[in-house]
Amino acid sequence: MSVPDPHATLLARIWRRIPVVVRATVVALVILAIGQAPPGLALWVNLSRWPDVPLFLVVTAVWLWLYWRWLDGGGWPRGTSAQRHAHLRATPLNGSVWRWSLLAGGAGMAAVLGLALLTGRIAALPAEAYEAPLDVSAWPPFTTFAFFLSLAATAGVVEEAAFRGYMLTQIERRHGWIVAIVLSGALFYVVHLSHAYATPAFVPFFAAYSALHGLLVYLTRSIRPSVVVHVAGDFCILPIQYGAVPLPFGTTALPYLVLVLVAAAIAVPAFFGLAARTRVLRE
Repeated sequence: MSVPDPHATLLARIWRRIPVVVRATVVALVILAIGQAPPGLALWVNLSRWPDVPLFLVVTAVWLWLYWRWLDGGGWPRGTSAQRHAHLRATPLNGSVWRWSLLAGGAGMAAVLGLALLTGRIAALPAEAYEAPLDVSAWPPFTTFAFFLSLAATAGVVEEAAFRGYMLTQIERRHGWIVAIVLSGALFYVVHLSHAYATPAFVPFFAAYSALHGLLVYLTRSIRPSVVVHVAGDFCILPIQYGAVPLPFGTTALPYLVLVLVAAAIAVPAFFGLAARTRVLRE
């Protein structure tokens, strides 16, 4: 039985009495809100005043680096450094694990994004789901490129730190990997309900997306591959979502079904290969 810390503040003692699932959910939402705010503000100010000069990309890069460093235990307060480092779970990996992670994660992401595009072809979605959030056609090409890179990097770093880092780590330690992956994936879906496409038809997509990232973290014990795969996936799909590039295989469903099956056929043995590499390292 744990002994209460006599030096802990009343607020800290109350916080520790809250169920870990609730605490982890609150922390993930706070990390998400704080992490996305500065890049979002920089985007809005820059694009509304000087769209020809995408300074927001520099602001986003600096902010994400600083935020990642703090979440990983850097900076003040030093008393929480070890805890922050453990919760982020940004464990460095060797070259072999990285290669297998990127192969398995990349093929898995291709299958998951193919599922999203397939769902858009066969599901009855509201008209708002096909409307681009912003008109990017008037921007210079480099501004458009920087815009999508900034969005993808912010989503990949902040969302993975929040959901597959802090939230999953805390729940996994109390309730195990399956519960942690399911609950972090459920919250990931909930926070995306503001998107018009996030209807019940897209539940299989969000479930597959969360399972993919959860499996990467489970096998590698690190969110680093998950961050890279997330950024790459968003950078590929966001230009399609915003109408900057056309659908890769037209409007018929069959090519996207083929993409899902082929990519999944590559991902499955790649994940077995990744599992073999990481099992040897753990042993």
